[in-house]
Amino acid sequence: MNYAIQVEDLRKVFRGRKRVVALDNISFKIKHNTAVGYLGPNGAGKTTTIKILTNILKPDSGYARIFGYNVQKETIKALERCGAILEVPEFYPYLTPREILTYLGKIRGIKDNTYLKERIKEVLEMVKMINWIDVKIGKFSTGMKQRIAIAQALLHDPELLILDEPTSGLDPKGMAEIRNLINEIKNNRTIFLSSHLLFEVEQIVDTIILINHGKIVVQDKLDKIRSMIRGNQIQIEFLIPLNPQIIKKLESIEEIKDLRLLKENIALIKYDGTPRTRSSILYKLITDYNLKITSYIPVQRKLEDFYVETIDSMEMK
Repeated sequence: MNYAIQVEDLRKVFRGRKRVVALDNISFKIKHNTAVGYLGPNGAGKTTTIKILTNILKPDSGYARIFGYNVQKETIKALERCGAILEVPEFYPYLTPREILTYLGKIRGIKDNTYLKERIKEVLEMVKMINWIDVKIGKFSTGMKQRIAIAQALLHDPELLILDEPTSGLDPKGMAEIRNLINEIKNNRTIFLSSHLLFEVEQIVDTIILINHGKIVVQDKLDKIRSMIRGNQIQIEFLIPLNPQIIKKLESIEEIKDLRLLKENIALIKYDGTPRTRSSILYKLITDYNLKITSYIPVQRKLEDFYVETIDSMEMK
């Protein structure tokens, strides 16, 4: 199968006063027309991977392929169908979007001036910057520069977009705008998006690769990961406070693995997480103990909790 991205046994070590293993023989494959979140804390190896994918860095061993072409050996063929944003984008402040995109388009090999002019307008429309086409970039906010960076990445209509921390340095409103923009342009494209913020990417991607200390920790479909972390707790609010006698009875219910009082009339119980057990506990509380319940809410674990727990467990090894 010809994958959009294929990484095999990629290793990169930076040698200086301190030897740092940035990538420790990592491997992964990304299918066409998927959106993948490449997640990990700062220093995990995300940017190093992307710099190797875009041929800015050479690996010590292993290889990276884009659309079947070896990035280091067949660079032009590998990257001609790829658009990228690496780290925080900067442009000459005295140029306008029209000027900088014309310059970058010619570097990209777009020789038809008429087509290039039309394409510049199209991508600026896509990133909602057409009204700023002739304004000097030095007057732009960070979010506006990010939009121009996405425009340049889309200029040659690539099949693959590689985005390194595309919302870095933005406020919450700017982050939401860039997320929405990526969602709008991802149809019929492969998206490879790195970030250290799970909430940033989970609204965009369908697959997650989690990396830490240069090693792949988790790689799976987002839906499958969500099903793995289903909640196994229920928060129950009772009409009256729970006295020690009632608490003792509740603790004797076989399906309840643990019970903790949050308030005098609110308990958090732990169970096996299945709907059948959840129903059985509710039935017993009402029929066997005649308790009046005002709310019975399953507590879902968040993806963010999974992310933090996975990273923390690796740090402890």
